[in-house]
Amino acid sequence: METFTIDPRCWRLARLVGRNPLLRRTDRLEALVLLVALIASLFLIPATAVVGAEVFDARDRQYAAQAQARHPVTATVTGATHSPNSEGIVVQVRWPAAAGERTGSFRHSAPLNVGQGVEIWVDRDGNLARPPTPRWHAGVDAVVTSVLIVLTCGVAMALVVGSVRSRLDRARDAAWERDIRCLQDDGGRTNRY
Repeated sequence: METFTIDPRCWRLARLVGRNPLLRRTDRLEALVLLVALIASLFLIPATAVVGAEVFDARDRQYAAQAQARHPVTATVTGATHSPNSEGIVVQVRWPAAAGERTGSFRHSAPLNVGQGVEIWVDRDGNLARPPTPRWHAGVDAVVTSVLIVLTCGVAMALVVGSVRSRLDRARDAAWERDIRCLQDDGGRTNRY
């Protein structure tokens, strides 16, 4: 039966202050880089939450302003043309506005008959506008922004740690080769006296 023990002396971060005589400067430097990456990751989490909250607030205000500035009206279809290069039908419509009657056109997926009523969105000036973005999109925008920040920073930290480890591995291998060659040249003795 094997026992499972947690020994902090075996952790990579313990190399930073370990007393093992086989630990080299490169081992300690590698442990320091891992510690810095771990601390940066821990600070990244609340920073990302703050950025996500700011994105949510900004987008929520933007979408609320859109909902306040736009409203639906019923327009009358005055004509429709099918565009051969694109999907959908271009519909010409007429609708009442505060400054008089307005006309415009928009792309619609289904054919409409002349004289038929269709609901459109207009802004405060009575100009044709897109429907307001639902406010729940602010939460989606905040989550997507936070996830992208975490992924980007995580990949950047992994690349830095991997690059440093690669260079330290090469330096460590060169030091071991030098020490082994020194042992071979001296007949296995570590000192010449």
